[in-house]
Amino acid sequence: MCASAHERWPERPRIFVSIAAYRDPECQHTVKDLFENAKHPQRIFAGIVWQGDKELDRHCFEVPAPRPSQVRLIEIDWRESKGVCWARARERLLWRDEEYLFQIDSHMRFEPGWDEMLIGMHGACPSPKAVLTTYPAGYTPPRHIPYRATHRLVAHRFDHNGIFYLGSRSVPQHPPPPLPILGAFLGAGTLFGPASMIHKVPYDPHLYFFGEEITLAARLWTHGYDIYHPSRPVVYHYQHRNRHARRTHFDDHGNWRKMNALSFARVRHLLGMQTSTDAAVLADIERYGLGATRSLQEYQAFCGVDFARRQITRSAFEGHFPANPANGAAVGLVPPHLVMACQPTASPPVCTEGGTRA
Repeated sequence: MCASAHERWPERPRIFVSIAAYRDPECQHTVKDLFENAKHPQRIFAGIVWQGDKELDRHCFEVPAPRPSQVRLIEIDWRESKGVCWARARERLLWRDEEYLFQIDSHMRFEPGWDEMLIGMHGACPSPKAVLTTYPAGYTPPRHIPYRATHRLVAHRFDHNGIFYLGSRSVPQHPPPPLPILGAFLGAGTLFGPASMIHKVPYDPHLYFFGEEITLAARLWTHGYDIYHPSRPVVYHYQHRNRHARRTHFDDHGNWRKMNALSFARVRHLLGMQTSTDAAVLADIERYGLGATRSLQEYQAFCGVDFARRQITRSAFEGHFPANPANGAAVGLVPPHLVMACQPTASPPVCTEGGTRA
C-alpha cells in the first residue's frame, strides 16, 4: 500500500544528519547526544559512513543509538578508506529525501532543541538558498562545555602549497545578533541547509583533506547558495589537542602524501591558481566543479580573496562581506612568516583551523 501524502511529507520537516567517522570512539556519544537533545527526535535521521574494524575498534560500539531505526550505516574497512571527503561523498547515498541536510563531524555535542534552533535560524536568513555554517566552540568528553559561543569565519592565510586556511571570530552573545550573519566561508564539520545541496553540489570524493572547505564554499556560492553563520551557538566540537587520542587517516595510511598532493593540485585548479592537465587531478572535474549561477571572479570580489595572486583583503581578515575593495590587499604574495608550519612531506599535520577531521 502506498504511503499517504501526510506520511511521505510530515508536518515537521526532517533533517538528514550526515557523519563521516574514522575509528572514532566519540561517534557513539555524538549520535546519542544528537537524538537526546533534539526537540523533535522523530524527524532526525542519521547517516553514518563508519570506517573502522569491528574487532580492533570494539570500544567504539559500547553505547547503543537511542533510535536505531533512524540510523543508517555504511561500514567500510579502514584499510579501504580514501579520506574524509571520499567518506562524505558516500554519506549522501544514505539520504532518503529528508528536507534538510546537517553535515557534522563524528565528535560533537548539541544544545537542547538544536533542531528547532537551526530550522528557525535558517528560515530567518534573507536568502532562498541559505546555508548555515560555523567553527563551533569546543567541548571535552563526556560533555564539558567551557564556554558557549558561535563564530563567523574569516580569512587566515595561504600556505606554501597555495592552500587557503580559515580562522574564526566569536560572535557577541550579550545580546546575540537578531539574525544570522552573512559570510563567505564555511566549516565542513558544521553545515546546515536545504538538502538540494546533495544533488546540485555533489560532494567531491577526489579531495583528501586540506582545501575541502574553501572549494566547497566556492562551489556552493557559484551555484547560487548564500552562506550565513548562526547567531547563537548550536553545536560543540571536540578539539583534539592530543593527536594520539584516536587513530586518524594520517596515522593508518602511509600513502596519504600522494593523495594529498593530488588533492592540492585539484584545489589549485578549481580556484584558478594553477591549471592542471593531469588526468588524476581532473577526475570527474565537470561533476565536481564550480557553478554557473555566479562566477569565480564574483566570488573572489565578494569574499575579498584573490586566489591566483594569493592576496587577502582586510575585509576578508575581519569577516565583513561583501568585501570592501577600498580596503585593498592586506597580504600580497605570502611572506615566509605566514607560511603554515605543516609540510606535505612531514609527519601528519595537526592544524587548528576546523580541527583534524581525517
